[in-house]
Amino acid sequence: MAAKFKYCLGGGELVIKDLKAVNDTYREGEVLVAAAAEGGGVRSAGAGIEASIVGVCNQDDTLPAQATLQAPGITTASTGAVLTGTQAAGTIENLKVIVNPDAVYAIEYNQASPLTSAALDTSITFASAGAGFAGAGGGWFWSFDTGELDYVVSSAVGAGDTVLTTVTGTDTVGVLGILLQPSRAGQSLPIELTADALTIAANADDVGVAGTNAINGIICETRIESAIHGSEILDPVVHNQLVRGMNTGTVNLDKAKAFAYVQFASVWQ
Repeated sequence: MAAKFKYCLGGGELVIKDLKAVNDTYREGEVLVAAAAEGGGVRSAGAGIEASIVGVCNQDDTLPAQATLQAPGITTASTGAVLTGTQAAGTIENLKVIVNPDAVYAIEYNQASPLTSAALDTSITFASAGAGFAGAGGGWFWSFDTGELDYVVSSAVGAGDTVLTTVTGTDTVGVLGILLQPSRAGQSLPIELTADALTIAANADDVGVAGTNAINGIICETRIESAIHGSEILDPVVHNQLVRGMNTGTVNLDKAKAFAYVQFASVWQ
């Protein structure tokens, strides 16, 4: 699921503005960042990463909306808002954008291409491309194979690996999983998005770099939403080593998905 507005920390109402946007196809819930120098308009975070966002796209169709009604109550699926106007021609168009600087958005952790890991009693290890994931303590490693949720106590990087120290008794036997970043601690974290700027890149083997491939944000809470257990805020006291089968995993009766509730750093702050 793309970024979905949940609430404002200050209790305010949703604010939506028409902002100029570079020519592209935009989806509702797509994270947007400021224009490049002399670019004339906002752009997808997938097209140019900044340390802060401008807002989130609140438009999923070209305006004025095309007449797509096929039968009463049935419409064709939207393929996004297609903006064709350009800065060079002076025809750059508007896009509807949520701009609340204190907005909290629910963003799904992408389950595609999970990390390959090795699990022991008190640790889970996966290969790192470079910087690894030091500072993952307070997060979770979620098994693709078994659905088990292992709370991360601390993490360290060395010899090309990230080693997650977990609570004694880890019995995860699967070798694939995704990393859910720390939440409910007030930390500003670099949050790496997928190329479409719609979900979190949970298969990243290195922590992102704000302004390069990630955006700063504070994860207020991490939720697992599933068909069997409903919506749950992850808590190590309750959920450590419990099973919630991933929607794409081998144990998927739950059809579970994980969401970070994020307040991104904003250019309006």
